[in-house]
Amino acid sequence: MEHTADLRIRAWGRSFQGTLLDLSNYVMDMIYGRDILPDVFLSSSLEYESNDSCVVRLLNDLIYESERRGLAIRVKKITICEGSIRWEATGEKADRRKRGSILVKAATYDRIKVSRVPPMVEVTLDI
Repeated sequence: MEHTADLRIRAWGRSFQGTLLDLSNYVMDMIYGRDILPDVFLSSSLEYESNDSCVVRLLNDLIYESERRGLAIRVKKITICEGSIRWEATGEKADRRKRGSILVKAATYDRIKVSRVPPMVEVTLDI
């Protein structure tokens, strides 16, 4: 990409919900690594206006909540309704020595592509 602090990800799956679940956990894996203990339960509900904002708001909420609470997060469930999305996750206190290799600042709307049928997401992350 033109900007060296951007990373582009493409995810697809059998369902839109499953694609978002896999994408969410992949982003968390990049930040914290794969080994996350289920010490704490957390969840969040968000409203969205479009498929694009559904993806960006979901990823940014996960990034924000993990940083705010100091937790490495593993998303267990995503529920999508018209205009709202809810995620449920488990997590553990984030140990900076156990972090993954990439610090993700935010998901962006830059060249985002979202399709529900077939389920596919292309999103740019600011790293």
